[in-house]
Amino acid sequence: MRISVSDPTPSGTGNTWTVLAFAGELDLAVAPQVRSTVAELVAAGRVRLVWDLEQVTFMDSTVLGVLVYTMRQAEAHDGALRLAGAGAQVLRLLRITGMDGVVEMFPDVDTATSVPTARLR
Repeated sequence: MRISVSDPTPSGTGNTWTVLAFAGELDLAVAPQVRSTVAELVAAGRVRLVWDLEQVTFMDSTVLGVLVYTMRQAEAHDGALRLAGAGAQVLRLLRITGMDGVVEMFPDVDTATSVPTARLR
């Protein structure tokens, strides 16, 4: 598993988004690293976050818990979480758990960082 964090990306709405790009399997072994990365970003004021899941081959329920943590932390600081590029396995997990109706999902990072949202300030 690999995580890369981009510099904030300006969107068409004047907001900035920080993209966390993941590759490989997101499971129990990497959940603490993902959570730590999110905590550092939120502490630094980077609260508009996009999880780029395009290269994720597997995600388990442990990381789903980190996703919920990410969403709550971002929203607590007037930010948001968006998912981009989720594949079939990740989409299935999100649908089964009902998260597909809770978190905003987009086909790719470009769309996720450019679509305005009324909730954002």
